[in-house]
Amino acid sequence: MNDIYVGIDVGGTKMLAALVNGNGTIMAKVQQPTRAERGTKDTIRRLMAMTESLIKESCSEAEGNTIQGIGIAVAGILDPSKGTVMLATNLGWENVPIGPLFKQYFQCPVQVINDANAAALGEWLAGAGVGMKDVIYVTVSTGIGGGIISDGRLMLGSTNSAAELGHISIDRNGPLCACGNRGCIEVYASGNTIAKRVREDIRSGEASTAIVLEMAGGNPELLNARHVAEAAQAGNEYAKDRLADAGSALGMGLTAIIHLVNPEMIILGGGVSQSGRLLFEPMLDTVRGHGIPEMVNRVRFVTAKLGGDAGAVGAALWWRYERTITSAVQEAVW
Repeated sequence: MNDIYVGIDVGGTKMLAALVNGNGTIMAKVQQPTRAERGTKDTIRRLMAMTESLIKESCSEAEGNTIQGIGIAVAGILDPSKGTVMLATNLGWENVPIGPLFKQYFQCPVQVINDANAAALGEWLAGAGVGMKDVIYVTVSTGIGGGIISDGRLMLGSTNSAAELGHISIDRNGPLCACGNRGCIEVYASGNTIAKRVREDIRSGEASTAIVLEMAGGNPELLNARHVAEAAQAGNEYAKDRLADAGSALGMGLTAIIHLVNPEMIILGGGVSQSGRLLFEPMLDTVRGHGIPEMVNRVRFVTAKLGGDAGAVGAALWWRYERTITSAVQEAVW
């Protein structure tokens, strides 16, 4: 009999459900647009239907496969003990008991987990961080988030809200962040920030933004960080400078995190991280220029392996991880 887990990643744009074995290998998956504007009930109903279809089509008792648990990754403020999403602004959710709803429907254990922590768990157990004990996962995308593995354990904090890495301030006099703080990494290095800066320069008549605007089809409102990266990769110096600014800011934040956590490895994921050396070189220069050499020089910087599947894989492997931690605690007690 093979232990199989279901991992679900619910994002503002897409929702993904995957069948994952104990090694973190995806056996089957299905993806749909979230369409959160249709309302919470519609989203939950379709999410349950796609999960049920996935299980029926790909997981047969005749093949010896049994579902051991379902993990659901969601961005927002959660109450994992109740399985409730307290607030998820990208979904328009408030006080949604998704855990109990899935538990009742599928008659198996269900765990709700922060999406960035789920992605960190996935990369650690089945991706770029396999075999490491101290790992930081950072996703640089529309926003900036992450997760921390310290001494072989996922750092969750007292309310399961640990590792809001994007909201570490690197300038107390910096721009106001949506979180209420000033100078957060996210207001300098996120995909939204990069695009916002370029749109402002376009409106002010900055001539060197022309190629970036062209990448966006001539519409500044459609412009995003990917267009900036494409222009930079095409050789545009203005776009290179914008990515370098973001990389340097990210490097400042990572330096603080390295000094605090002392990791072996930092895994970089998310769409903006695909900008490659144009982002990473200024990031690494900043880390090496500002960090304690004995700490920063030992850190391995790698790119994520699981891509957009990391959240679903990590959510599925929560059950394997929980059993491992429980066993370790019991051994320590006895």
